Amino acid sequence: MDTKALISIAVFIICYFLIAIEHSPRVYIALAGSFLLILLKIYTPKEVALYVDWETIGFLFGIFITVKIIEKSGFFNYFSLLLARKLEFNTAKIFIFFPFLSCLLSSIMGSITVITFLAPLTYALSKILEFDPIIYIVAEVCLASIGGAGTVMGDPPNVVLASMFNLGFMDFFKHNWLLSILAAWAAIGTFYIMHRRYLLKLNQKMKKEALKKIVPEEAIEDKFLMKAGLLSLTATVFLLIGRDFIRKILPVNMALASLIPPFVLLSIKGQHPKLKEIIKEIDIETLLFLTGLFVIVGALEKTGVMRTVALSIKNFAKHPLGMTGVIFWGGAITSGVIDNVPEAISLGYVVKNLSPLLTYSFTLLIWAASLGLDIGGNFTPVGASANVVGYTFMESHHGKIGWGRWVKLTILPNLVALLVCIAGLFLKYIIGFY
Repeated sequence: MDTKALISIAVFIICYFLIAIEHSPRVYIALAGSFLLILLKIYTPKEVALYVDWETIGFLFGIFITVKIIEKSGFFNYFSLLLARKLEFNTAKIFIFFPFLSCLLSSIMGSITVITFLAPLTYALSKILEFDPIIYIVAEVCLASIGGAGTVMGDPPNVVLASMFNLGFMDFFKHNWLLSILAAWAAIGTFYIMHRRYLLKLNQKMKKEALKKIVPEEAIEDKFLMKAGLLSLTATVFLLIGRDFIRKILPVNMALASLIPPFVLLSIKGQHPKLKEIIKEIDIETLLFLTGLFVIVGALEKTGVMRTVALSIKNFAKHPLGMTGVIFWGGAITSGVIDNVPEAISLGYVVKNLSPLLTYSFTLLIWAASLGLDIGGNFTPVGASANVVGYTFMESHHGKIGWGRWVKLTILPNLVALLVCIAGLFLKYIIGFY
């Protein structure tokens, strides 16, 4: 292994460590690591851009805009409050259905977005119904990641893997969605069993008068934005589903599928007061963080480290179920400590280098990586971006939680969900559906 390979490994380890211990905002660490690789001549300034997956960055940028439009309309709050009223504000029913709602919505608009609006709503309900919001929000965060594993847009690791291997919406949907739903119900059931006594006691203390004052329709702030945002989201999903057919005529990739609808809308109605400054409200920090990670992990590919790793396990890779287990559990365990996005990039490069050596389709390993990374990230507050959003919100509004309580609340439901998924993956191999 030459000097450049050793330098790329050192930068990778240092950056991962600093991100894991939250030494500074992760975007600063990722970008600093990228600049350091240029200064140390691992990259030339021109080469850097070649290792950034711009399709992933573009896709997330478009989705962020569309979801922000829907969020500003108040639709998310309306929909969740309406559901709570339909459930008669029964705290046990809410504990089951709100996490499942989180699961379903995250498969359409992404886990980060779902937690961004669902955590504040759950906290507001907790004030009215007088329940502990932490167990509810932690369950919602976990189910957002589990549901997000079901589609290409559900969780950032899926976006990364889809772009690296040119996989489409239907590929992820038909191979991961059913498994994610089964895992979701297993996790919800486990959460419910853990907190059943507490939940049943809550319903005896409900304030009926306060509940009557809640009018879900009042949460809608702008009907035009609601209709426009939902139309943009529908168009994005349509383009993602149909892009394999559309690109025979037009070069539509994942990025364009998510960028075209919102920018057409902004071009026509950009003068709307709530749309003029919407670009400034997009989560640019996440996009910059991902860009930096692509550069840092790309250095391992450029200097041959990933190929060395792949070759070191090539004999083991001859055993499909064994390799599936290694990728699945390896991704699940490490993503609990390290953010699952850089892990997705790393595992993606490993699978790319392994694919010429495999006697079976590499896609089996992609589904294993996707499910393991998405769900395994739930083990700690920093394992996934949605976790960070939920954890930060709870600490700023409800008080200190601590890693200990987070792990105690998530370890059993998360493990149950992972066991469901690995059993499903083994079954998929046996019947040849992968």
